[in-house]
Amino acid sequence: QHDVLKAQLSRMFKDYGVLSLFNQIIDSYEAHTGRGLPICNLTSQYFANHYLAHLDHFIKEKLYIKAYVRYMDDMVLWHDNKYVLKKALKEIEQYVEKELLCRLKPSLLNTSIKGLSFLGYRIFPNDMTLTHNSKYRFIRKLKNIQVQYDTEAWTETKCQRKILPLLAFTQHANTRGLRKRNL
Repeated sequence: QHDVLKAQLSRMFKDYGVLSLFNQIIDSYEAHTGRGLPICNLTSQYFANHYLAHLDHFIKEKLYIKAYVRYMDDMVLWHDNKYVLKKALKEIEQYVEKELLCRLKPSLLNTSIKGLSFLGYRIFPNDMTLTHNSKYRFIRKLKNIQVQYDTEAWTETKCQRKILPLLAFTQHANTRGLRKRNL
């Protein structure tokens, strides 16, 4: 919500020029009226994290959820008691709607043994794999790099620059077989 973000920033920054620049950036994009941040803009991650920082404090300090992680607008809460999580979800939804004037993504309550899809990985208690979509995206991008190399559209150096982040992403998960089959 643009108005909420602008109000948050105006409490933190007092320089009119800085606030005016922030407002121009925020107003430069709308997914819906008064909502959305310009993705790929260098400020979008900062603004998203700033916007949700109060939610982080609410979850950790008011709800006392110790096992919590958030990246941008994706978050995970862990607890041994599902009723604590259900209660926390209701309070978080109320907080987000009242204070941030937006809604949460659909939630999923699951046991750890079934795994958790988060940021392109499938996380299990003792293992981590790529989600199906991440595997498909890895293979597709790898094939595209090969085509660009074979047609000499890209230099070997450019291909290396493109492939290194792909490999770095896959190396956090159990992907030795996937990499061996596709490299």
